[in-house]
Amino acid sequence: MSHPGNHPGLLALTKRLSRRNIRRRKLADHHEDTLARNLLFITTDQQRWDSLPCYGLDFMQTPNLDRLASEGMVFDTCIVPSPLCVPSRAAIMSGQYPAATGVIGNGDWLPDNVPTWPALIGKSGRRTAAIGKMHFNPWDSLQGFDERIMAEDKRHIYLPDHHVQFLAAHGLDRPHPTTLPGYYETIGASRTPWDRKFHVDGYVGDQAAGWLSRNGKEPFAAWVSFPGPHDPYDPPEDMADMYADAPIPEPIGSAEELVNKPPAQRSRGAGSLSNSMFRLDMSKATTEHHMKWRQHYYANISLIDEGIGKMIQALEDAGTLDESLIIFTSDHGDALGDHGMPFKGFFYDCMSRVPLIIRGPGVSQGSRTGSLVSTLDLIPLFYEACETPPPPTLQGEDIRPVFHDPSATIRDYAYSEIGGRMMVRSQTHKYAHYKDGSAELYDLVSDPNEITNLAGSPDHETLESDLKAKLIEHNIACQSNRSHAVSAPQYWLRLELEADYKKQMAEGGDTKYRPLHK
Repeated sequence: MSHPGNHPGLLALTKRLSRRNIRRRKLADHHEDTLARNLLFITTDQQRWDSLPCYGLDFMQTPNLDRLASEGMVFDTCIVPSPLCVPSRAAIMSGQYPAATGVIGNGDWLPDNVPTWPALIGKSGRRTAAIGKMHFNPWDSLQGFDERIMAEDKRHIYLPDHHVQFLAAHGLDRPHPTTLPGYYETIGASRTPWDRKFHVDGYVGDQAAGWLSRNGKEPFAAWVSFPGPHDPYDPPEDMADMYADAPIPEPIGSAEELVNKPPAQRSRGAGSLSNSMFRLDMSKATTEHHMKWRQHYYANISLIDEGIGKMIQALEDAGTLDESLIIFTSDHGDALGDHGMPFKGFFYDCMSRVPLIIRGPGVSQGSRTGSLVSTLDLIPLFYEACETPPPPTLQGEDIRPVFHDPSATIRDYAYSEIGGRMMVRSQTHKYAHYKDGSAELYDLVSDPNEITNLAGSPDHETLESDLKAKLIEHNIACQSNRSHAVSAPQYWLRLELEADYKKQMAEGGDTKYRPLHK
């Protein structure tokens, strides 16, 4: 029989009380000029920069993001460190570029020795939480947060996360995306035939608001990460047609321009057919398909906005809204048919440029800045806001000067990278280099749509050489903190699913989903 003092429940309670007392002592010593008492970091997945009214898309119904924009600062030129989910999220966690962390693809993750803001800020006395899609590996690990409410990728049906458990409690199963109405006919723009609260983004919004209602009166640092509007473009049934008659902009460029672009772009998503989570050849999509994608994509953003409204209300009810630093952005963008391409993975603005809105103490209300920034520049702000000493490995710049002077320069160049290619961008030009020696160079002033590739042009030889040198210097700078990523499947069942799908294709080419285990 165990001693009462060693009872697991009692030990856990003692630990929680001790941690709470430490928090209270530390926070009692905070200076009055602290930037914010709380940090609420909100991200979407795969949301391009030009998808909100504050960026010119006036027909969008996003009253809560509109409020954050009117009460905070809008950033016009925010570039992501990677146009791909996991490398971008690893960069956000660590404050380092993919070239430094080694996380250059979706199969990689941070090694344990890389310092992350959740682990370090958690020691400041704030309660920390990760709510929604994180893309961690292992998928259910805390990664330094005190707690998680897990709702992972829409396509990752094999993960038994909290959203799956919520659906099961209501007699529902998370469907494979290919089984949703309209998936094949629209090449990925399906409908979720459930009430909004059962959609994964409705669930994340509700769970985040609930967490803030329970914890919002005490100092906290929370990351709320919506899985949408990432494909499949699957809004709830009652929202799917809300933009059917809207003046949705048509895709810019076309597949024809890719003959003068790096060869890596020319497959246009055809490889998705061999992935068990997609089972579609995205290169077959027409402009009609692209417009349907956009219609559903925007509806999904409106659903997310509802959840953000619930979070704002929870903070208002707790009386801590104006003590909280709220940051809204995305991990990367989505082509949605621009240049004849789907999804992400390259460096066009539609993929590498994201919305960024910051509201809170010390931030000018109703302001706007055109300064070039990276989402990596948010991480030093996290540490500053939470009065936590940052690790020496951070590669972001101090973003705070623009809070008082929107014309201030934060950085001259922003970088973005993924396995096999890297990009450097200034306010006027963009250069990308690929492992096969191919390249892209765009004049963003005369050609903001990035149609004409100037790489290799004799008239731009000096400019191309200068930007290539910037990439080399950047890569050398990353070497001082370079780590070796952990490469492993997020969950063992994914390997079985892929093996079964390959067998299914070999047996006759049928792409319809068949459950592995009944």
